Amino acid sequence: MADPLSLLTLNVNGMRDSRKRSRIFQFCRTLGVDFVFLQETHIVNEDDVHTWSFEWGGGLHASLGSTTSCGSVILVSPRWTPLVGKVDSDHEGRLVCITIRHPCGKFFLCNVYAPNRPSDRRDFFMTLPSFVPGSAPCILAGDFNCVPDTQLDRMSTCTSSGCSVQFFDESRRVFVSLSSFCRAQLVSLCDSCTIYCNCA
Repeated sequence: MADPLSLLTLNVNGMRDSRKRSRIFQFCRTLGVDFVFLQETHIVNEDDVHTWSFEWGGGLHASLGSTTSCGSVILVSPRWTPLVGKVDSDHEGRLVCITIRHPCGKFFLCNVYAPNRPSDRRDFFMTLPSFVPGSAPCILAGDFNCVPDTQLDRMSTCTSSGCSVQFFDESRRVFVSLSSFCRAQLVSLCDSCTIYCNCA
């Protein structure tokens, strides 16, 4: 049986403050997860990558943002760091993907931080498949800034066009085959897969 794989995804709403960053890293270490997908970190340059990686004590792969927005990061636990292969990211701080050379086969992890404006989100999701490798199983996680069913997933009903999930329904068709493929492949890839998700 393969080792279980555990993931955490969390929108941190900025972590440039060293005390906040330390608490986030400690929280993640306490959970003992293998991979942590962080969105809206406000990581801006390679100096941050080096410093934050040292503070984390494992691998850190990022798509750089600004001091006030974006910045997606995948933290990798020390036991998985040697298994990380290729790293791809966009130039807007919204997407970072890493290749993992697992004993059961290669797979990809992609951290997504989608825009909150519907038109920007639509454009982002339309370009997302070009980043998602099709040759191996992929776990796509993060902050998608949308919900599949506003009746179930929102506390209040919003009737403005900004709350429309029409795009989600349209884009779901694009990812149905990918998600079905991922589920089927991950079952065979990892006999046990633990995923922690934040439900904001």
